[in-house]
Formats: sequence, structure tokens, C-alpha cells
Amino acid sequence: MPFLFVLLISVQALAWNPFATEEVLEVPLSKTELQKIKVNAGWAKGEDQPLIFEVTNGLKGPIQCSAANVELNDGKTVGKVFVPKFTIPGNDMRNASMLVLRGTMRTYSLTCSCFKKQGQGDCVSPVK
Repeated sequence: MPFLFVLLISVQALAWNPFATEEVLEVPLSKTELQKIKVNAGWAKGEDQPLIFEVTNGLKGPIQCSAANVELNDGKTVGKVFVPKFTIPGNDMRNASMLVLRGTMRTYSLTCSCFKKQGQGDCVSPVK
């Protein structure tokens, strides 16, 4: 009898799909959305490493950042892939870091995206 009960639970679990009615896709942020994301980069007082990114998400929905790239003064590029991607909830702030020596950075960029229903509209949580 317990085996049958476990089997029934398994069948119900396999049938459940949180995205059954609408497909949720990961998409790059639009220009308008990017204007609502603020990124500050710098080093802690008295420290030469690491470079700290402070990312503020001004959108209602969550975003996630997957990578950072820094162009150095000597023309070389340093990159970091965030595994797992770090998520910033709507109207919230998160920090990330990478090893870059103070005074060597020319420019930086972050690669961020969000999930949208059928790839359109506002950013949404992929698990709701």
C-alpha cells in the first residue's frame, strides 16, 4: 500500500508545471530598463583589491547579472562569470566583486538580464 501512495504522489508531481500557462523567457534588459539600473564600482577604503560592484535594481521585478568585464589601462580585459548568476530583487541592491587592482581600471560593464512572460512586458520572477 505505501508503494501505491508514493506512486500517486510521483505522478502528481510530474504533472505539475509552474509555467504551464505562460512561457517565461530570459531576455536582455531594454534601454529603458537599463536606465533604472544603477551600478557603482570601486574599492573599499584603504584596500587595493577587490573591485566591488554595487548594483541597484530600480525595476519592480528581479534581474540577474551573469558576468562582469573590466578594461584595464594597459588595454587588456579581465572578466568574471558569476556562477550562479546573482539576483537583485525589484527595488533592491546587491554587491558583487572581482579581483582588479586599484588604479588599473579604465572602464567596466556588467551583463544583466531578466525573465519575462513570453519574452515581453515587465520583468517577473521565473518561479512564481
